[in-house]
Amino acid sequence: MTNETVTATSRLERMTLEEKVGQVFTFYNTGTTYSAFTKEMIERWKVGGIFLDMGSLENPEQVHRLTTDLQRASLTGGSGLPLFISADFVAGAGCKLRDGGAVHFPKNKAVGVAADEALAYESGRVTAMESLAMGVNFNYSPVMDINNNPRNPVIGTHSFGEDRDLVAAMGCQVIRGTQDNGMVATAKHFPGHGDTQVDSHFDLPVLPFDRERLDRFELAPFRAAIAAGVDAVMVGHIAVPALDPTLLPASLSYEMTTKLLREELGFDGLIVTDGLSMKGVTAKFTQAEACVMALQAGADILLAFAKTEAEAAPMVEAVLRAVESGELTEERLDRSVRLILEKKAKYGLLAESFDPQPFEANRLQRPEALRVSDELARKAVRSRHGFSPLGTEREGWHLIWDAQLDPFARRVREAGAADTERKLASYEELAAALGEIPTDRPVLLALTHNKPIPDETLERLNRLAAEREGAVKLIHFGSPYDLDQLPQVPALSLADRAPSLQQAAADCLLG
Repeated sequence: MTNETVTATSRLERMTLEEKVGQVFTFYNTGTTYSAFTKEMIERWKVGGIFLDMGSLENPEQVHRLTTDLQRASLTGGSGLPLFISADFVAGAGCKLRDGGAVHFPKNKAVGVAADEALAYESGRVTAMESLAMGVNFNYSPVMDINNNPRNPVIGTHSFGEDRDLVAAMGCQVIRGTQDNGMVATAKHFPGHGDTQVDSHFDLPVLPFDRERLDRFELAPFRAAIAAGVDAVMVGHIAVPALDPTLLPASLSYEMTTKLLREELGFDGLIVTDGLSMKGVTAKFTQAEACVMALQAGADILLAFAKTEAEAAPMVEAVLRAVESGELTEERLDRSVRLILEKKAKYGLLAESFDPQPFEANRLQRPEALRVSDELARKAVRSRHGFSPLGTEREGWHLIWDAQLDPFARRVREAGAADTERKLASYEELAAALGEIPTDRPVLLALTHNKPIPDETLERLNRLAAEREGAVKLIHFGSPYDLDQLPQVPALSLADRAPSLQQAAADCLLG
């Protein structure tokens, strides 16, 4: 028996039912300061975790101030235990900060294109170090989905790619880099959200494949992550008839959460639900119902969303009533709480081992960390369809650029390559901009788009390139799948708009 298990068991024996139920809940924090709602969750309901959504993430010092307040409240007025404080830092600790201040890495697809395991490990290491400097100790990353479906509306460039072995290799290195440096990593979205055409935020995706295909493909990266020692797996809202004919989402399915993930694949870490407010769940169940069902299925941490105490209370009370009535056994609850306590002990998140650190700006954006991002970006640049750099003949181009690509546009402008330009406030303005191109100018298109480019836009870009042979270049900070539909358009493929990728794209374009 490990020290963590002994410590967890001892603590568990002293906990009330209410305290146990609190530990399995992680509620969203939606503002930049410690709010009355979060205070209620921590002090009344004794929750075990808080998730920082994008509205909570302004800059490193603000995040550190918020997490310090959260931990102090939990230790002095809440459960007496430090919190799991989680975030979706899928591309570095800086990827969701509105004002920047931490390294924003190229997104996973670009990491997969670079295909450098050492750099993937370093990205995990830097993310852990910078996150912990802000007080965030649990990352809902990396994505282990294999994105082999060009029409996938949500995973896309969040995935390392369409090759299962590449996804497994890159993901496992990120996991090791993260956990070796003191932060919990999460493999998601089990059992695989890549080959779908439905976004589980809005509906329930269905994986229609047989067990042989699932074993060979979707499940392979998760097996690798478990072998690599990942401490958390996020179960998605995905129905898989071959595994559970009732069409329950995996997050609420005993067949997928316990029988497959826990028993067959041998995962002994934390099972986290995807957000229970997503339509993949709430189209059929209330969040309160889903909380009980997810625990019955085998989940350990419930990621729940509420704006007010009145919205949150029914969820916690539903779990309390389920235990008191025997609908959910206390033994089942204890297994999850013991596991949570063991992982908190492992990561220094018990009261006796918790060591909050003052904010130190010099722990963020260190030169060696930025170099990792720059090197990943340089290795991720790909030329498509006969793309050639501008070289010394740079003058006279008309630049159309997305507002989110300001660093790239600034570099092009400073190099004297754009005589005229049109800035797009949103992607919806592209059609109008294409209709207003000066007839005497070659065109540089710099676009970023998280979703697949609509077919009508792809057709228009192909026509434009055919009409202006050799006078159109696309710098695409989006899905490489889009470029498969643009055979007429010389392009640079970046897969993401991280600052380092914008720099690398400008360097390549300018020769």
